[in-house]
Amino acid sequence: MSWLRSSPLRQSLTRNSGNGIPFLSSTNGNGTGVSSTATALRQRPIDAATDCDPRACYDSFCKHWQQAYEIIQRSEPPQRLPSHDDVLGVVSHLDFMVTLLLVELHHCNKVALPTADAAPPPAPCLEYMLSENLLDKLYEWGRTTGRYADAVRLEQLKLYELLVSHSRHQLLCHEPFLRPLLKILASSQGEIFQADLEKRLVILLNQLCVVLMQNVHLLDLFFFSAEQEQHKQTTNSDEIQRSSRNNSGTNFIIFSLLIPYVHREGSIGHQARDALLLCMSLSQKNSNVGTYIAQYSSMCPLLVTGLGGLYSRLPNSIELTSIDWHRITPDDVTEIPELTLFMNALEFCNAVVQVAHEMIKNQLLDFLYQGFIVPVLGPAILQVSICVLFSHLSNCLRFVCGVGS
Repeated sequence: MSWLRSSPLRQSLTRNSGNGIPFLSSTNGNGTGVSSTATALRQRPIDAATDCDPRACYDSFCKHWQQAYEIIQRSEPPQRLPSHDDVLGVVSHLDFMVTLLLVELHHCNKVALPTADAAPPPAPCLEYMLSENLLDKLYEWGRTTGRYADAVRLEQLKLYELLVSHSRHQLLCHEPFLRPLLKILASSQGEIFQADLEKRLVILLNQLCVVLMQNVHLLDLFFFSAEQEQHKQTTNSDEIQRSSRNNSGTNFIIFSLLIPYVHREGSIGHQARDALLLCMSLSQKNSNVGTYIAQYSSMCPLLVTGLGGLYSRLPNSIELTSIDWHRITPDDVTEIPELTLFMNALEFCNAVVQVAHEMIKNQLLDFLYQGFIVPVLGPAILQVSICVLFSHLSNCLRFVCGVGS
């Protein structure tokens, strides 16, 4: 019955994010060769036993970026718009670079960028990526790719997903990684994506929430730096962002991107709600999060209106299959899709009240009374049978209070 039981908040805090990156099987549309090292790595699974020459991996990584950057420079406006072959070529090179990064990161216990007096960097490919500002160059080029922009964005999200899952919080402290990450997040606000893009975006946001839960001191990066990045953009999506900002200019970019998925069904909705609960838990540790959610986001009214809408879809009658039936059971919930959705929404609201900051908790309870109990449940007393009404009410009360099953 419950998404929270199959994908619980507690699992988010302990799971090892090892999501694999599905690599493209297409070849480079520009005819450029690929290194034998990267080719060999792609032919077998990558694990702790993967044997590779670090120098060869580094040389291959640099070569692939040089070839990709040549394509980017040739296809930058106003010279000409990127073609299908240009995009395919860049994505193909990026695919190999991701493979090499994955091997390198897998063999590093943690990402440790070198200092002036330190030994050679333990992650030279990663160091090269940051020093050459690869992520920012890739993002800026992606904005010019027209109808191929979503395909490029998808590959960028896969790359960030890989880096965040393997390096945890270390990379968030470095501007060459954080700045383009905030740019791609900010440019995603107000956009409607296809399912594969939505999935990658929500996975990345979920991973960021897990990292922030364990590193609360990094939260301010996604309040203030995100706003600064928005001012640097000139795309239409940023006009949407500016128009939706509150008077204080506060914007918790991760949370605001997750809100549209709060009532989504399927795995995307499950992961989004999991991440939203992590944000709610963060509000107990950081008052800025609590203030933003309670005063500047639409989270509480959205939860209540969704709950009311789902309640209105519940059946007006219950078909009794047994003479001793006296209450709604978990089996009944499973067999009635509308009731399943309603109970999932109620469970999420209940979880929010349990883990959120006092400001959020009080606001949600007030909205529940003013926006659900009075206008929805009140009229329902006159519209459905007493048997159905009390069955639904007792089911809700037993669930919220944790009594019975």
